[in-house]
Parts: sequence; structure tokens; C-alpha cells
Amino acid sequence: MPGTQSHPEDVLRRFFATLSTGDYAAIGEFFGDESVWEVNNVVAGHPGARGRRAIIEDFLQPVRDGLFEPGDPKVEVVRMFSAGNWVAAQTIARGSLRNGNSYENSYAWFAQIDGEQVRFLKEYMDTSYALEISRPNPDQQAADEHVAEQLRRLGHEA
Repeated sequence: MPGTQSHPEDVLRRFFATLSTGDYAAIGEFFGDESVWEVNNVVAGHPGARGRRAIIEDFLQPVRDGLFEPGDPKVEVVRMFSAGNWVAAQTIARGSLRNGNSYENSYAWFAQIDGEQVRFLKEYMDTSYALEISRPNPDQQAADEHVAEQLRRLGHEA
């Protein structure tokens, strides 16, 4: 129906479902030029990305392509609640890492939804676990330079 907007929880559920596909063009549709995605990585100084291009090319794609096997990780929504256009969600991400390890990490998210887009996204997870479990093994093929640079910026070994 023209002019109607989805409930913010529905937008965030669709975002997580799309995030699980690894389709960067489709994921990018959830972000605008003013969107912000922040991560609680204390080691890297709470890195974030602003705008669709930076979120996808300088953050999400390097993490997924540099650390995970193609198509991973998958995000399972455990619970979600909202107040106005703010949504809180608990999720679990699972997948296979490029170094051969299995990944399973719990997340808490706070998102501000604007229409059909995510205006602000704050991601909380066990970053110590993520850094440790995703360390490259000696036989692992090196990431390309852009991916490696972005991973280092986020506190990962590349």
C-alpha cells in the first residue's frame, strides 16, 4: 500500500535476513548517506562507518570476505523489542571462518529506523572472542590489501 511504512522491528528483521545472504547490494539498500554503524570493539576504539559506501566497502565486506567463508555468518534473531523508531535485538551469528574455525557469537543491537532504512546501528558482541577465534592460521591465504587494511583498522590480524 503506497505511503505506508513498515514497523521498525520488521525493517530490522528484514535487515538481519538480508545480512545473512551476504548480498552487499541488497544490504546496502538498508543504509543511506547519513547512516551510521558502530561496533563496541574497545581495542580498536569503537570503530564505525558513516554512509552506505563506507558501511559496505570499508567495514562489512572486509569483515565478511576477510574472516568468513562465502555466505557466512548467518544471523538468528533471538528476541526483539521496540519503542517508537528504536529497536533492540538479541541475535546469534554462526558460520565458518576462513581459518577453519567455527564461529558462534551472541550480539545485542540498538537500531534507529527511518522508514525502510537503518539510520543508526550500534553492535555489541564479545570482541575478544571474535578476535581470537578469527586469527589467521599459517596456511591461510592472505586477504587482498583493501580487506587486510580494513581488518587491521578494526583490530584484526590480516
